[in-house]
Amino acid sequence: MTFARTVGIAKWAIAQGYGDRTYPFNRDGLTQFKTDFPAERCGLYLFECAHHDIYIGIAKDVAQRLPHHLKKHPDVQIFRFLPHPGDEPERRKVEWQLVRDAQLAGLIVRNREHASGHFGPSTLDTLITEDEQEAWLHDPITHNALDQHPLIELDRSQLAAHDGDFRRLQEHSRYTEIVETLGVYAAQCIPFPRRTEATFWTVSCFPSSNRRRIFCVSMAALETFYIAVSDDADTIGAVMFVDKRHLPTGRWGRALLAARGVMFDDDYNHKSGGAYEQCLLIDDIRHLRSVLKSKHVRRSAAAFNLDLMRKRQSAYKPSHCRQLAAAALETTSP
Repeated sequence: MTFARTVGIAKWAIAQGYGDRTYPFNRDGLTQFKTDFPAERCGLYLFECAHHDIYIGIAKDVAQRLPHHLKKHPDVQIFRFLPHPGDEPERRKVEWQLVRDAQLAGLIVRNREHASGHFGPSTLDTLITEDEQEAWLHDPITHNALDQHPLIELDRSQLAAHDGDFRRLQEHSRYTEIVETLGVYAAQCIPFPRRTEATFWTVSCFPSSNRRRIFCVSMAALETFYIAVSDDADTIGAVMFVDKRHLPTGRWGRALLAARGVMFDDDYNHKSGGAYEQCLLIDDIRHLRSVLKSKHVRRSAAAFNLDLMRKRQSAYKPSHCRQLAAAALETTSP
């Protein structure tokens, strides 16, 4: 049976420079591709799967790279080629932009890096079932309150490494408020925070990468929530990264959030945050409870965090401060 290509994908791909030529993802297709491009096969490829999901990648030799995708994507049907003989950093920049543009155009993109969401099974599924994840997304607060799993044991060296930073935090004049801030965020925005602590989410205390930050919550390879002092020593601002698809649209919606102390930063995003990442600024942590009373903010943060957890475990486990995490989770215990 001939694979039925979709007009939407073809139109988008042609507009990006891929051209109208497609190749079947089989031996004959690769042979024809090598015939059409006998020498220079460096560039970007796009393959389309059985249900019209797409994947965008780069390679020095696309013909050699494509077969490696069959194990993870056995339903690949056709592929396209966009020559790009420039250096690899430039190709990666183009790849990043294409993945984001494809998602914004409404295409389903399987890339793990650069894309929002996660395709296929996840390592998170072994800890939290897919049914639990779906139920949690509809009511994070209730499901988190019911989950009282014991925290996993950590190496004594890991605990000792961050004990000094936590002691320093305990001397902060707003210590109680700081810990409660993390507790509130965990209770409303982190999937099953006790079960996933130290593996799928981590928190660093006074991270060395930024002297203004007091703590930073990370999932996968991204920061999702952090608080930091401002030039005004009495103010501790907060920054949240969320999925903008769940936020109110229009000036009126932003005005309502502004009344709660929230501002939109449309220029601050992560390279691999995906097409729907949105940065929210909260002028002081004392407003966090009010901010999270907005179901739109709660949902946008929850969806963003769950997507990241489904991609992989936290890349910042060595920086995790169990003392801070445990203190914060204790503030929300029944």
